[in-house]
Amino acid sequence: MAIHLTGLSTQNSVGKNERTSKEGASGTSVESNNVRSNEKMAEDTVRLSGAAQTLQSQEAKINSLPDVDMEKVEQIKRAIAAGEYRIDSQKLANNMASMDSLF
Repeated sequence: MAIHLTGLSTQNSVGKNERTSKEGASGTSVESNNVRSNEKMAEDTVRLSGAAQTLQSQEAKINSLPDVDMEKVEQIKRAIAAGEYRIDSQKLANNMASMDSLF
C-alpha cells in the first residue's frame, strides 16, 4: 500500500523545466561545473582486503548450506520412535536461562 503525500508541503514545488531555465539564467549548471564535454571521468575502483575476501567466501559457503539439517531431524525422529530420546532437564533449563538473558 502506497501513501501519497502530494500537496502536504507548504513550499512551492519546482518543475524540471523551471530548474533548467534557472540554471540557464545564471549561466552555470551543475553538469558543466563538474565535467566538460571533452574531459573523461576517471573510473572508480574497489579493492577488498584479505579479511573482507575471507568473510565474503565464508558467507557464500553459509548461504549454500540448507536451512535444516534433515539428517539430524531423521536421527531424532528415529530416537523418539524407538523410545531412546532422553531430555536432559538441567541442560534444557540452562539453555533457556541463557537465551532469556539475551533479551
